[in-house]
This record gives sequence, structure tokens and C-alpha cells, in this order.
Amino acid sequence: MNKKAGKDTVIAILVAAILVMAAGYALLSSHLKITGGAGIGGGDQWNVAITNITEGTPTGSAINRSPATHNGTVATFDTLLQKPGDSMTYDITIANQGDLDAVLDDMVIVTDPSDDNTILYEVTGVQKHSTTLDVNTTNTVTVRVSWNENVTEDVEPMEKSITVILNYVQR
Repeated sequence: MNKKAGKDTVIAILVAAILVMAAGYALLSSHLKITGGAGIGGGDQWNVAITNITEGTPTGSAINRSPATHNGTVATFDTLLQKPGDSMTYDITIANQGDLDAVLDDMVIVTDPSDDNTILYEVTGVQKHSTTLDVNTTNTVTVRVSWNENVTEDVEPMEKSITVILNYVQR
């Protein structure tokens, strides 16, 4: 092989390498634009919420201090208990007006931590991980706030607030 042919081959390889590097640089420095969207098909809709709360059924001299309120699956009650044995009972209606069956995942009861055994809170009609709410059905949950009748000291009337949070997930 002669010297001229060797030089021509080296020059051709270098030109080819420069062209490959230029094309690679052009690809790496260009802007990548991706458009479009994604979604869950079928139009499934989640709509599990409290639709009604009774204003409270008193036992003894208990008083419903203000109307119960609700937002989504959170209900709040405000009760005046005047003596041991008093109680107030509320019924919560929860409806599944969506397209997906639901199950109760968790229930949180927010109360006054200083109540000890003086004030008793009871929620019935639901159980975590087993209460289901199929599409177009309702469930009634009962909430009872009561002054323990066995506690006789400190018998001044007590204003008590309770919040019940019902967390549903897709079944």
C-alpha cells in the first residue's frame, strides 16, 4: 500500500467521524417535544360522601348545641351534656353515587383527649376493612356521645365536640 492511499483512507475515516459526531451533536442538542395525554378510560367516577345527618336524639337532658355539619366523609357534632347518663345520638347517611364500589378503609374519631372515661364515644354501623358501599347504595352510621353514668364527680355541664372521619377506598 502506498503512502498516498494510506493518507486518503485516514482522511476519509476522519471526515466520516466528524460527520457522525456532527449528526450526534445535532440529535442531542435538539429539543424533544412530546404532546398528548393519558387518562383512565371508561369514565369511572368516585363519589362517596355523607348526604344527611340527623340533628341528634337526646337522652336525659342532653342538648344538640348546633346543627351537625359534614363535608365529604367528615362529620362534626357539638353536644351539651348536663349530667351523668345524658347522651346524644346522631345518624349519618353515607351514599355511593359514583361508578365504583367502595369499602371503609379507616375511621378516625377526633375527641377531647382529656375525656378519659367521663365521656364515651361510640360509632356503630361500620367496621374498618369490611363495610362495603356498592354503587347506588347507602349506609347509616350511628354516632353516640354520652356522659358515663358511673362517673359522679365533677358534674358541671360539658360541651363536647366530636368529629368522625370515614375514609373509603375503591373495593
